[in-house]
Amino acid sequence: MGVAGRIAPEQGMLRDIKVFYVKEGFTSLDDGIIEALQGLVREVVPLHESQDAAQLAAEQRPDLVIVLNGTRFPLSQVDALRNLGIPTALWLVDDPYHTDISSVSAPHYSFVFTHEINCLSFYRALGCGRVHYLPLAAGRSTYFPKKADITQHTDICFIGNGFVNRIAFFDRIAPFLADKKVLIAGWWWDRLTNYALLKDKIKLNADWMPPGETSSCYNGAKIVVNLHRSDDDPSNFNSRGIAGHSINPRTYEICATGAFQLTDTRGDLADLYVPEKEIATYASPEEFIEKAAYYLEHADERVAIGLRGLRRTLEEHTYRRRLAQLIQTVFSG
Repeated sequence: MGVAGRIAPEQGMLRDIKVFYVKEGFTSLDDGIIEALQGLVREVVPLHESQDAAQLAAEQRPDLVIVLNGTRFPLSQVDALRNLGIPTALWLVDDPYHTDISSVSAPHYSFVFTHEINCLSFYRALGCGRVHYLPLAAGRSTYFPKKADITQHTDICFIGNGFVNRIAFFDRIAPFLADKKVLIAGWWWDRLTNYALLKDKIKLNADWMPPGETSSCYNGAKIVVNLHRSDDDPSNFNSRGIAGHSINPRTYEICATGAFQLTDTRGDLADLYVPEKEIATYASPEEFIEKAAYYLEHADERVAIGLRGLRRTLEEHTYRRRLAQLIQTVFSG
């Protein structure tokens, strides 16, 4: 299956429609989506999930309601919107980790878009008639190349929660990180067995670091690490054990800053970036250490890979392209 985001043009005239967008609370995603919609349609109305979208829709008659994830958006609202004859589109960006929740909500929507290619058959089996693969992207007004403050310069940077697989991984590489300038930011990193060894490198309980600061940290790092959450983490709502094949939003956001990214692999990564040319990969802690050590010593190669990843992101992985494809799909009949 081709990548939906490559079909829609980046430029084009505004479509004469009004769109309600129901935010999830992921600032970096919400801001990127709203900005993209503002360049694609006549009017965008951002809404909080607690607002009475159905009542507003009855008064304002939007042509489409887009809901991000929808974990806290009442299904009574979705049903009321559809009863008004207004198309509803659910874009699921946490698959497969929250599929126990989305399995209940998805059938209520006119259209289901998921960033997880491995969930297409899952939603179709639930009776969702119009299910589409729509990868994530990077918000260009937040994630872009810029000069980072000297205090944000690091050898290696990782920003994200300390899920079980990440804790195990970083415990394995802790001796390698010990003599490097490292930033690890997020919740639960005090669960590390080697916490004392890395304590001065950890910004604990900082998962909600503002996107602008996150972008600056990416820009200041020689190597930005990406490590996907495991499918069976105890915090997941994925009782069916659906495997994750698609890359996370962090993949695009890191590349959008022009930073060098060293990431674990997912099934669709090679359809979106060229491994070892636009993004570097590892399959084990030992390979990570080998590649990190190499690229710390080979700045020219590191910078070249980061720039190629940046170019690919700007050309193909923007929210404008993703939302243009979503809108095209909804209104193509």
